[in-house]
Amino acid sequence: MQFASTGRSVVVADREYVDALRAEGALRGCGSVAIMPLASDASIPVDTLRGAQVLVLEVDPALESSLQRLSNIRAEHPDLAVIVALRDANVALVRTLIRQGVVDVAQLPFSPDNLATQILDALSSQTEHVRSGHLGTLFTVVQATGGCGATTAITHLAEALARTNAGSRGVCLIDLDLQGGDIAAYLGVEPKATVEPLIEAGGRLDAELMRSAVTETRYGFDVLAAPEAIRPIDKIHADHLLAMLRMAQSMYDYVLVDLPPVWTNWSLSVVQAADRIVLVSDKSIAHLRQAKRRLRLFEEIDVPRSRVEVVVGRSERKLFGAIKADDVRDTLGGEMAGSLASEPSLLREAQDEGRLLSETHPKSRFVTDIAALAATMAAKAGAR
Repeated sequence: MQFASTGRSVVVADREYVDALRAEGALRGCGSVAIMPLASDASIPVDTLRGAQVLVLEVDPALESSLQRLSNIRAEHPDLAVIVALRDANVALVRTLIRQGVVDVAQLPFSPDNLATQILDALSSQTEHVRSGHLGTLFTVVQATGGCGATTAITHLAEALARTNAGSRGVCLIDLDLQGGDIAAYLGVEPKATVEPLIEAGGRLDAELMRSAVTETRYGFDVLAAPEAIRPIDKIHADHLLAMLRMAQSMYDYVLVDLPPVWTNWSLSVVQAADRIVLVSDKSIAHLRQAKRRLRLFEEIDVPRSRVEVVVGRSERKLFGAIKADDVRDTLGGEMAGSLASEPSLLREAQDEGRLLSETHPKSRFVTDIAALAATMAAKAGAR
């Protein structure tokens, strides 16, 4: 999936410089290139950079407003590769710009051949950045049966990972339960967009579109909400969905995905693509048997047991009450990764308020168990 090569390049410079680039074939091989004649300190229309991967920008070092324009673009579009175009480039200035994150410097007036090479190099470096392992860890959380607490677990797990994350790109929680997803309500947020247009974007998807759809939460992580209207879950384009998840991984340290209770080809594809799978089950034997069926399904699609973490929710401290640890082990055919304390009244109270239990009762047993699970998951993610 080559996100960079399917994007756009934009050239913004004074008219006297861009006219030479309008000739047919001037920037041959660079894909889609938009040319915008603007003064070196003129503001750039917001929509101009939508979908762009590379920006060639004229900068006049003598104008503070021109330097500020560059600074603003770097802050607002951190994933955009910027090539600065200068009329008089000295070594000290070039070094300063490179240290500030500019990928290259072009000489004004433009040489179309040289600029084409610089644009292609910038596109290539962005593609390599995504390909070469600069991807966050993808977690999926699945439920053994409906109502076993998977949504509760994933929202609290996202908060715990965000609180302890040592990376710089943050955590994103994606609600792919397209018919029953209510993660936004759990978090008490009004989503500014949903996951639906990102999946539908296909090859038009870019980091800016992704950023425009995520909603920040007060818990330190971002969320992509499920659609408000119920959607047919069998109409999802699997390749588009996987491209969206990969884009999210290129932007965040951790990406957590809540899947629907019904299995489809695309949801199985997400499980196959995940670095770690958290399987949440209730403590009853009937639910544990359903968890075992999920484990068999994962084996059938070549997902090794070592990538699956089984978490038994709503468990009691006294070895699960009537259900002993050995019973869990025997039913699942292996060890579980952890347990989550049973505190339904506290959780229900927090959810009714659109808050997490870590906010209302930060020292509760459930929050402590989630923190332990997050530490385990983060450690395994670091070792992958």
